[in-house]
Amino acid sequence: MLEKFRNKPIVINTDLDGITSGLLLKKYLNCTIVGFTNSAENVWLKEHIDEDLSELCFIDIFIAHPDILTLDQHIVSVNEKHHNKLKQNTNKLNPNILNPRFHLPTSSYTTKYPFGTVHFIIALLEKMGIEIDPIITEVNPHKLCCIDFILRADDTMKTTVDSNYMDNATNWWKWLNELSNNGRTTNKMIAYLQEMNSKRATELKKRVANILQNDPYECDTSDGGMNDILNEDNYLKSTSKAYFKLMTKLMSVELFDMEKPFKTFTGITERLSLTPKQRKELIETSTIDGKEVFSYAFVRTSGRDENFSVTYL
Repeated sequence: MLEKFRNKPIVINTDLDGITSGLLLKKYLNCTIVGFTNSAENVWLKEHIDEDLSELCFIDIFIAHPDILTLDQHIVSVNEKHHNKLKQNTNKLNPNILNPRFHLPTSSYTTKYPFGTVHFIIALLEKMGIEIDPIITEVNPHKLCCIDFILRADDTMKTTVDSNYMDNATNWWKWLNELSNNGRTTNKMIAYLQEMNSKRATELKKRVANILQNDPYECDTSDGGMNDILNEDNYLKSTSKAYFKLMTKLMSVELFDMEKPFKTFTGITERLSLTPKQRKELIETSTIDGKEVFSYAFVRTSGRDENFSVTYL
């Protein structure tokens, strides 16, 4: 499954999940990081990259175009009918497609994959027989380690040990373990979480946020998200570069080229609740009201307003 990404140019999300996911693919599958997205209105590509997005692979964001290779973990199927269509497309790799979960009915949505793309990638790499560097899961009780950042991605630690979704998390860890062929790194993450308590998980979450949201990284969100990564000259900001250096050091990954200028592609984002007609249109043509959808995800249950997030480019 993951072999299709080997040696490919990738565009990664600018949060902790996207960055750690991209670095793993760089380290173990020789992927080249050529761009970033804030999972909303902006895509930033290195200036030398051809503007044909179909040649790129997108990580931690679902791209609607059927020919674009995508690796993410968001709920993207409207219902079972839509799922049956998406699962035929081998360009879309997503745990909710492999282990079917849909937006409708709600009972399916509430048992969706609750972790980050990075944890899915680790299991997939282990399924391939790739042994992950032990630094990913080493533990030092006196300081934050790589595992604490990895398990902060998409709030995985808190979801597993202190949330209303703990039973669902347990089921998905079992699924990841089976997917990884009982992989050593996946098992070490599970063991670490089994020894974790609510107080410690809350403390670690706050410590990671305190590091990432302050100097020299200045992230916009507590999970390491950056809304904008460029300065006025279209080069990476010093804060962005410092953040990438931190993560490559933590994960023992060779630093990628950060000194090239970028070009920005800006789309239009919208939050809405799809009507039955719009759902049908999305399933059949990947459009909404005639507008071509670039990326989307269902982000809340169907009973809540504005449960659908979409970007048009």
